[in-house]
Amino acid sequence: MAEMNEERIKNEKKTIRAAMLRIRSELDPDTVREYSSAIQRRILESQIFKISSVIMAYMPIKNEIRTELLIRAGLDSGKTVLLPRVKDSETMEAVPIKDLDADLQSGAMGIMEPRPSIPAADPETIDLVILPGIAFDRRGFRLGFGAGYYDRFIPRLRKDCVLLAPAYSFQVLDHIPTSSFDQPIHWIVTEKEALHI
Repeated sequence: MAEMNEERIKNEKKTIRAAMLRIRSELDPDTVREYSSAIQRRILESQIFKISSVIMAYMPIKNEIRTELLIRAGLDSGKTVLLPRVKDSETMEAVPIKDLDADLQSGAMGIMEPRPSIPAADPETIDLVILPGIAFDRRGFRLGFGAGYYDRFIPRLRKDCVLLAPAYSFQVLDHIPTSSFDQPIHWIVTEKEALHI
C-alpha cells in the first residue's frame, strides 16, 4: 500500500513539474527581468536579509528567478555569500564566493557553480538559504527537479536557518503532494506577495 502511495505521489509530482516547466519556459525575457527585479527588491528590503550575515543563494538556469542583485548586494555589504556546488550524485555543498565572475565555472547540469579549488563552508554557519524550485504550496512544501539535493542538504543546516524561495506567483499552488523526506520552507516571495509559512 505504501509503495503504491509513493508511486502515486511521484506521478503527481511529475505531472505538476512538467506543467510548471512548460509555463515557465514560455515566459519572455522582459517578464523574467521585471518579476525577478521586483522579487529581489522585496527580499533585499526584508529584515531577514538585512540581519543575515551568511547567505546561500543559487545561480539561475533557464527562466528561474534571477539572483544576481541579491548576490551582488550581499557581497557589497560584506556578507558571506555561498553558492551550491554538486559534490557527487547525492551531495551538494555550500561554497563561499568573493567575485561573481571570477569564482564560477559551468558545473553539474550546466549550472554555474564555484570552482573546485574553493573549499566548502560548514552548513551550520548559514543564516539564510535562498533556494530555487519549480512549484511551492502554501504549507511551505517545495517541488524541485527531483534529484533531492536540497532535501538532503537542509537537515545539515541549523534549526534557526531561514529557508526562502523566490517564485513567480503562478508557481504557488494550494497543495503539492509530499513524501516523508520533503523539507518545508519558511518564506515564499513572489512578484505579488511575501508568504510567511
